Amino acid sequence: MPVIGAPSVSGDKTTMLYSENFLKDELIVNLRARVLAFFIFLYYFIQNGTLGLIPPKYYLVYRSIRLSELILYALVIYSLILYREYKDLFKSKSFLITKIFLLYILFEFLVSYLRYNFGPIEYFFRLKGLWTSFLVFPFLLLIKRGGLPFLIKLIFPVAVISNLLYIITALTGIPFLPDVEIIRQSLPGDIEVFRVFGGTFFGELYFLGIVYYWITKRFRLWQMGLVALFIIPHILAFGRLAWVSFVFTILAMVVVNSLNKRNYKILFRQSVLLIIMALSITFAFIKFIPESDYYVDALSSRIFQGQEDVKYDEGTYGTRVNTQNSSLIYLWMNSDIFFGIGFHPMWVIGPDSYEETIIYGALSDVSWPAVLAAYGLVGLLITLIIQFYYIFISFKIIRHSPKVSLYTFMVILLFTKLVFDSTAGFSFIFVSTGLWGFFSGLNIYIPVLVFMYENYKKRGILK
Repeated sequence: MPVIGAPSVSGDKTTMLYSENFLKDELIVNLRARVLAFFIFLYYFIQNGTLGLIPPKYYLVYRSIRLSELILYALVIYSLILYREYKDLFKSKSFLITKIFLLYILFEFLVSYLRYNFGPIEYFFRLKGLWTSFLVFPFLLLIKRGGLPFLIKLIFPVAVISNLLYIITALTGIPFLPDVEIIRQSLPGDIEVFRVFGGTFFGELYFLGIVYYWITKRFRLWQMGLVALFIIPHILAFGRLAWVSFVFTILAMVVVNSLNKRNYKILFRQSVLLIIMALSITFAFIKFIPESDYYVDALSSRIFQGQEDVKYDEGTYGTRVNTQNSSLIYLWMNSDIFFGIGFHPMWVIGPDSYEETIIYGALSDVSWPAVLAAYGLVGLLITLIIQFYYIFISFKIIRHSPKVSLYTFMVILLFTKLVFDSTAGFSFIFVSTGLWGFFSGLNIYIPVLVFMYENYKKRGILK
């Protein structure tokens, strides 16, 4: 039997026999998946400043409208037109609450347009950050076409470069990355550091992905360099919430893996593995970061900074957050209780007064009070259903997963994100949605969950 795609000799003639299905799969389906993946990559690449390789003026289309935003709208429209390709996912019971949430956003847009008398086109483009939630549709199409692994390969080299440049930026205070904010922060003990916001381009996902591979499959020594590269920027960011989140996620991976394998002795082996990882990261930090002693002191100072502020209800997580929440609850109680203020001019265009400035900052910093003030009781109810329904569904998928894969990894990330925000998150997070819709990552994780849910239902793994 001739091999597909290989020469076949018949008499004196040599011909090339190709399978029709092979051609269809390789030249049409795979090509379409890769093109879709490339444009999703291009959206994120441009939106994150293209690492400075292309001057901003070349991707600005009109005023503040970037080429990436037009790509976003095109991707959403394209995926909705071709929804029949992923019809089973689109109609999945697990996707219903997401569709309700997105429809509610469109409803709020219509109501706010009528209430505040904006021009609809200008209003639409001013709310550009909100429409990223609709990326769930392009991701559903991409996953159905099998193009998610290709997207991850496209992102990887950019993630490596951006993390290297982030480290240099954080150490020098010179912006080697575009679209980042650099501030000087004074820490107890007369220590001053640069804090860089933005710029790491999915590095945290590769870090957690490698750790997940170690936990569930095997440890690879050569991957230690990548782990150090992808985690050091988050160490130098001095973000305590991010540090706690990483620890929480890794511990959840360990516990879930032990439960799935029903072998609690594996906890000891994995504990040793995590200790080795921590020691290796510490070694790499001390060995390769200039003036590492200074940064070790800064990290220690940052960890214990604000203990008295928290204890006495003051400071970062005390007075400021309480003031913000009070202002948002007051705003909600004095507006439409059921539908909130909607897309108010103060956060579409900007605040006009000192009071609006406080509210504007509060809407950006905290989560469920912001949802309540902006979208009312109806919006908060939808976000709560999303939070706890997806915790339940993702846990069921994790517990019944017959094997470890890229998709189970992402479902675990969704699970830990939802649980962390519900229980351990600071600043009154409690939900994984905010003023601008889904928090970062959910527009990827939710489509993966829907795909896994339908796949497991068809195979009888989930009832």
